[in-house]
Amino acid sequence: MPHSQETGSEGPVTCILRLDGLQPLTDYQLFVKGIGPSGEEGNVVKVSFTTAKGPDNLYPWEERRSGPPAFADLSLITLGWHNATPPRWTEERFRSHVLYRDGDGTAHWLFDAFLCIDGWDPARNLSFSITNDRYSAVKESWEELADAWLGEDGALKELDAAIESASAELGAPPFPRYIVMGIPDPIRFQYFQDRNSSTAYWGQLGGRTLDFAEVTDQVAACQWYMDRCRERFQSLHFKHLELAGFYILSEELPLDPAFFQSAGEAYDAADTWNWKHKNWEVIVPRLSSYAHSCHEGLWWIPYHLAPGFRVWKELGFDNVFMQPNHYWDHDQVSHPLSATKNALVKYRMGMELEFEYSLVAAVMADGRSGPDGSGNPTFYAKDVPMLRERVRAYMQTYKDAGLYGVLPIALYSGTDALHQLATSTDPGDREMYHDLCQFIIGSRLKK
Repeated sequence: MPHSQETGSEGPVTCILRLDGLQPLTDYQLFVKGIGPSGEEGNVVKVSFTTAKGPDNLYPWEERRSGPPAFADLSLITLGWHNATPPRWTEERFRSHVLYRDGDGTAHWLFDAFLCIDGWDPARNLSFSITNDRYSAVKESWEELADAWLGEDGALKELDAAIESASAELGAPPFPRYIVMGIPDPIRFQYFQDRNSSTAYWGQLGGRTLDFAEVTDQVAACQWYMDRCRERFQSLHFKHLELAGFYILSEELPLDPAFFQSAGEAYDAADTWNWKHKNWEVIVPRLSSYAHSCHEGLWWIPYHLAPGFRVWKELGFDNVFMQPNHYWDHDQVSHPLSATKNALVKYRMGMELEFEYSLVAAVMADGRSGPDGSGNPTFYAKDVPMLRERVRAYMQTYKDAGLYGVLPIALYSGTDALHQLATSTDPGDREMYHDLCQFIIGSRLKK
């Protein structure tokens, strides 16, 4: 029997249907017709979908929930201990994301949630992301990634310790700090640029070599990783952390043209580029179904106007944050904030605030350069004031869009820039740090 819930106070109304009694791994067709307030009838729309296999068991935090938890803000944590300086996350570094002390010395809880992501396996020089020009990561890479976050000496144990330390001053947090785990891309080819490279390179599950030419094997690898993360959370018995769900790593999702047509959305060549080699229109909805069957969520952060963003709800995401990418603009590249604002409002997305070490005067003072969006040296110490104004423009744009305090906020601060701001003695850095943290804790979603 279907149950429905309407959402959205502005623009088109989204009706969420829950269908009971469906069988796993079964194809279904749902015929839907909208009826207006005066009885006017719309066209019949056919929705085809395949149910996913549910989990073998639910863990205690999943049993307590009826669905994914909500949070006001999300801090992106890149792994760092493989390929950056400093070499790994510590309790001290995490403390800058956990606790904020305002100008009066009053301490506040800072971020509600943390996104665990990493782009590549440097030990093997293999990529977790379909966008990197490297060979694709194998099962052993995925296993070690899970260990880096969720091993006995993994980074999340340092985060849990940082929260425990802050609790000595603030008391226990009012709710768990939520963790969102990035899922590596199940990349079809061993070397994506070479369509003749192997599709059976990843490894085995259940004694069988997976072949990523088959979308069911791509989904199986991702579900295996999700279950591995869920099991690790249970075994580590964190005091303050709770798994909220998962994240699709690819920042663009080119899709089958038919998917856009069924959603009633326009598309162009970029929206469908190489879609036959990616299968996102199948993979994402199935991972969403699996996550939801575990009472977990699925999130995504596309780059500015990336393929797939217009149909994020139809793909099954619980929430999406768009990257404005304006921070890295220069003479040849422009990402107008007006375009970001229009997309956020129309498609009801959160914003990602974004910066890196090039924002920190105390770091840039030694003469180093900061990269643009393509990694080319572009910004120097003289550019720090301009970059600060760009970050402040992000915050003002979100307010002008009417979304601040309505939808959550994500923050990308590179490998260590938020901690660098928090520990800087430069007056401009300190002011920037306070502006950012006040923006985070000032959202009414925090209430």
